[in-house]
Amino acid sequence: MLGDFQQQAVELLTTPTVRDAFDVRQEPEAVRDRYGRNIHGQCVLLARRLVERGVPLVSINWHNDGSTFWDTHGQNFTKLKEKLCPPADQALVALIDDLKERGLFDDTLVVWVGEFGRTPRISDANAGREHHPFCYSGLLAGGGVRGGAVYGQSDSQGAYPAKDPVSPQDFTATLLHVLGVESAATLADREQRPHPLYAGRPLLELL
Repeated sequence: MLGDFQQQAVELLTTPTVRDAFDVRQEPEAVRDRYGRNIHGQCVLLARRLVERGVPLVSINWHNDGSTFWDTHGQNFTKLKEKLCPPADQALVALIDDLKERGLFDDTLVVWVGEFGRTPRISDANAGREHHPFCYSGLLAGGGVRGGAVYGQSDSQGAYPAKDPVSPQDFTATLLHVLGVESAATLADREQRPHPLYAGRPLLELL
């Protein structure tokens, strides 16, 4: 059975249609420049090409080249200012503008989020910020999301939620709701026992 799925995957990835979608060199030079001539920018451009061709779910992970990475345990502010925020901001703005220009924005949910935040306290030794799972932000755009809305508020130190806390389960439930997944939907395990897909509450206030 596994071999059959592997063969299907190989056949899918080697079709002319897929090869065409992954060839960002077909894009005009100005468009490639607009997204940023870096790994992240070109990956976001590739995501737009896949969405155009009907791929329902596209995930982009920030590359880890050992240098330009968000795990800023040292030199946090220098890395954010010089290496991380510029390409991230450029690619995000390019994607949103591009989707709007192509008439895809209202039907595409853009989700920009990490898996945890950073400590509000700065490390004395190396001006870094450590792992902090208690308070961080996520961004939603398009796909019926009400633009310009801010939901939730941290305390004055950015350490813990102070108003309208959102759990990862709530965030995921919001994505599932926007994608049209019913709140009563279940997924069966190997023993055919049903497990609910929703473990949180969709944030309808954002829609």
